[in-house]
Amino acid sequence: MLRLLITALWIYIVYRVLRWAMVALGAGLGKEALDRRSDSNGVNQMVKDPVCGTYVLARDSKSLRVHGKTYYFCSDDCRKRFANK
Repeated sequence: MLRLLITALWIYIVYRVLRWAMVALGAGLGKEALDRRSDSNGVNQMVKDPVCGTYVLARDSKSLRVHGKTYYFCSDDCRKRFANK
């Protein structure tokens, strides 16, 4: 019985150490990982262009706000086509 408790405790400690290591290393995976963690306003999210269906980063896209809703576009051409509808 004591052996089972010691084994369970050992497994739990190894689990916690590995989990801590994964979290610590997760921050160092690259700029993308840091962007996902620090991006609270969504500018690094992939958004779909409603005209052509292309996915672009919100921060790199052209945007248009219509009736309180923001639409994101891959180019000025798609934004103009959407505005002229």
